[in-house]
Amino acid sequence: MRRNVLLGASLLLIAVTAALFLWVRSVFTEDTVRRALASQLSSALGQPVTVGGISAGLYPRVTVNLRQVEIGAPARIRVETLHVGANLRALFSRRIEHARLELSGARVALPLPPFAINSDSGSPGGSGHPPVELVSIDAIVLRNVEVVSGGRAVKGDIELVPEGRGVALRKMRLRSDDATIDVTGRITDLSGPAGDIAITAGTLRIDRLLEFATDFASGSGMTTAESARSGPSRRRTGAAPMDLAVSLAAGRAAIGALVLDRLAGKARITSDVMRLEPIAFGVFGGRYEGSLSFRLSDTPTFALNAALSGVDVARAAAFAGSPNTISGTLSGRLALTGRGLAAASVLQAARGTARVDIVNGVVHNLGLVRTIVVATSGRAESGGAAGGGSRDEPFTKIGTTLTIGGGSASTEDLRFESPNLLMNAAGTLRLDGSSIDLKGRAQLSDELSQRAGRDLVRYTQENGRVTLPVTITGPAASPHVRVDVVDAAKRALFNRAAEEAQKALKKGLGGLFKR
Repeated sequence: MRRNVLLGASLLLIAVTAALFLWVRSVFTEDTVRRALASQLSSALGQPVTVGGISAGLYPRVTVNLRQVEIGAPARIRVETLHVGANLRALFSRRIEHARLELSGARVALPLPPFAINSDSGSPGGSGHPPVELVSIDAIVLRNVEVVSGGRAVKGDIELVPEGRGVALRKMRLRSDDATIDVTGRITDLSGPAGDIAITAGTLRIDRLLEFATDFASGSGMTTAESARSGPSRRRTGAAPMDLAVSLAAGRAAIGALVLDRLAGKARITSDVMRLEPIAFGVFGGRYEGSLSFRLSDTPTFALNAALSGVDVARAAAFAGSPNTISGTLSGRLALTGRGLAAASVLQAARGTARVDIVNGVVHNLGLVRTIVVATSGRAESGGAAGGGSRDEPFTKIGTTLTIGGGSASTEDLRFESPNLLMNAAGTLRLDGSSIDLKGRAQLSDELSQRAGRDLVRYTQENGRVTLPVTITGPAASPHVRVDVVDAAKRALFNRAAEEAQKALKKGLGGLFKR
């Protein structure tokens, strides 16, 4: 008896389920329903929407499946299947409320078309009663969505919760070949868009983020339905301005070929600028702290203002195209503008000022001390003794203020300090290391001045040390140091004349007092 009851209940459940399934199909799979839902979506988005097919399911909830959905003309968004989840009451009222939209196999190509948010909750056209009405949406879920921007594609999963004119980003995880990016936050106004989001990543490509922002901005400007009818301008009157506040955190980041680490900061993205302030990251073993902004375009322009500390100069020089030229640890301040992201274009386009101090390093193949000692002593072995047979020039500090432009840096106050000499110079340096043109005066240490010979010390000295005019020219990899003999001779004559004048004066005064 009990078995028969269970069997009967099972058969009844199957019959009810089958009936509900057939009822769902009869209500939601008519072609008029497909057209009605496409029309409602089109009215809500302000863009043409086509639906290739429709089907329905019952488990785990009543679901309408829209196949081959395309949005835009030409289509910028394509969805293989759009699942519209509804509660059982939708069967009776034919009103889909608190729906859950799940998109499978979606492809989004940036820039997006200019959407128009329609606040009119009535049926499309304001007349007639649609066979099924999509009233409200509680959640939007995109599975394995592909976002295409700048010829590159990322895939990921996105969960959104509509909130008034915006959405809450419950989850957004985007994946590319070399990075995974997580995004959370809120878009408070889709018409900008405007909002506050957080981006975290193991590796973040700033250049690709720029491309994404540029493409997104070029199509941004979702508008109200009223402003959408006002004309075809890129950003229609009445649209909120694009204004996204973004917090950034990444273990590694990259701008072109430049690799950064421990990036953290705040960014604000508008329709034409991405500004990062404050922003801090590791670069060449040191630290950058300050601001960095990019004007969004096909070739971004940039502006930076920052303090640098602990930078490995050898690594920085190698990146700039001048390996094995100089080492040391750099600190300073930069205020630069420029264009492009590749190292060569940045060096050529950069303009601004920099204050740079480098400590405890070596200028390779300079031979400054060796050249001066040989010139002052006339004995090649003295130069060898002074330089140990090497042309590498150790220093304790190099300090200078640079004016940068046209691929060159000019200075009026370069100061080179080492145990063997002190040099002050002015001139220009090509940022890529292809040429140097400096002129200044080098003053030998007390020890090296004593080796130079008494006459030379007497006739070229300043403060008791041999002081000679020098020029440094040629490429950074093999600079040429020259002592200006003519200028040295002039100084020698001047000092000799001053010495003779003092002698004559003393002699004259001595004779006067003898009388």
